Amino acid sequence: MAFEDLPRQSPINPRADRYAAEALSLSRAVAENSRCVLDVAYGADPLQKLDLYLPDRLDVPCPVIVFLHGGGWTHGFKEWMGFMAPPIVAWPAVFVSAAYRLAPDHRYPAQLDDTLSALAWIQRNIRDYGGDPNAIVVGGHSAGGHLASLAALRTDLHAGHGIPLDAIKACLPVSSTFDFRFENVVPGSGEENILTRFLATPEQAYEASPIAYAATSTVPFLISHGTDDLERVRTTAPPMVAALKQSGALVDHLVLEGRDHFSVSLGAAQPDDPWVLRAAGWVRRIMGRPATPDRG
Repeated sequence: MAFEDLPRQSPINPRADRYAAEALSLSRAVAENSRCVLDVAYGADPLQKLDLYLPDRLDVPCPVIVFLHGGGWTHGFKEWMGFMAPPIVAWPAVFVSAAYRLAPDHRYPAQLDDTLSALAWIQRNIRDYGGDPNAIVVGGHSAGGHLASLAALRTDLHAGHGIPLDAIKACLPVSSTFDFRFENVVPGSGEENILTRFLATPEQAYEASPIAYAATSTVPFLISHGTDDLERVRTTAPPMVAALKQSGALVDHLVLEGRDHFSVSLGAAQPDDPWVLRAAGWVRRIMGRPATPDRG
């Protein structure tokens, strides 16, 4: 759907609503001034679509950065994340913002199924847009980073979606939650939202937790969040990093001083943002090809 045709969503909370408005405004401006292909369907549902942002010129197929929006699994649009595209396409890389079906109308694992279906479409078709199907990196903000993490870790699901086992070369979750096994859940909290509106049943908490699959993973992870981020983000990230390290996989933990859940994300609009620089360095090292120097 085009920017002007986005359906109205109910308010989340004042800070999240301000973030959504700013992200959408920035992304609309980027789409108006970029090489992009919008609203590419990867499935039949209206929310199963992609926006692709392309480098100005390509000499060889380039890496593909697939990013999923946040919104607590109940809100959000792919149109939120286009503001990230300019620094990333300059590496160069193809930037893909992916949408997915939302809860509570669609409960878990619908969102994970959509993420895997989007990745399968990208792997099959991205060469037509200048991307390298063998150089796919998946990431996301908040709920999107959770889904990206599960998609990277649940290799047991890849064959069923037509994804080669080595298709995902790295994962870049930003301000994400990795463990849903919460204690002392407060009514009306984000944790309760996860257990009662996102999951089909609370018993899925372990199955839907990326940390449950971390110790056997070999996928490189760059885990990022702010010092002032949500408590469940700050507390579940270190155990996730430790679990990934047990597997011997490359893992990096970037903590951005003074950033909160939303400023971490919006900072990625700037080419000299620490996350942009660190992610560019990761692409260079993992893919073995040039990218913006890692000064982060």
